[in-house]
Formats: sequence, C-alpha cells, structure tokens
Amino acid sequence: MATPERAEFRSNLLAGFGAGFITPVNTINFATVFENLDQKIIDSVAVWVTIIVFIVVYIPCAVLARHLDKKDALKVNIPSILLLFALYINHPNCA
Repeated sequence: MATPERAEFRSNLLAGFGAGFITPVNTINFATVFENLDQKIIDSVAVWVTIIVFIVVYIPCAVLARHLDKKDALKVNIPSILLLFALYINHPNCA
C-alpha cells in the first residue's frame, strides 16, 4: 500500500524480465558462418551498397580535409610564431 512516505510501483510491463528471467544468448555456429563466404558477399546487395557509399563519402571528405589542412598551415605560419616567441623571451624588458 502506498503512503506519502512510501511509494509503491505496480506494473506488469517487464514482468518476465523484471522477475529475474534470463533471456538466453543467441548462439553462432561458426562452421556455417564462413561457409561460401565469398559467394555470400558477391550476392549481397547490402554489402556492396555499404562499401560503395563509404568510399564515395570518405574519399571526397579526406581530400577536402587535406586541402583545408594545407590552407590552415599556411595561415598559422609556425616559424614566424616561434621567431616572435624567441624575440619576446630575449627582449630586454622581459624579466
């Protein structure tokens, strides 16, 4: 019985799972999984579509990222920053 001090939850939503019921794990028969694997891959449209979409998206993104990285490296110009830092450290007013 629920009171203002004690809450009680009544639900049968997860009756089997909430009562300690353990769902068995699916087993994989590795002897049959790799049987005719090359033919299964050749016949599978989903595998080919996934590979093609990955390549079509990945290669242009990699080329664009490399291009932008080169442009960013030119903007930063690391040697000039190091030179300014060396001049700052060797400045007479720097304690």
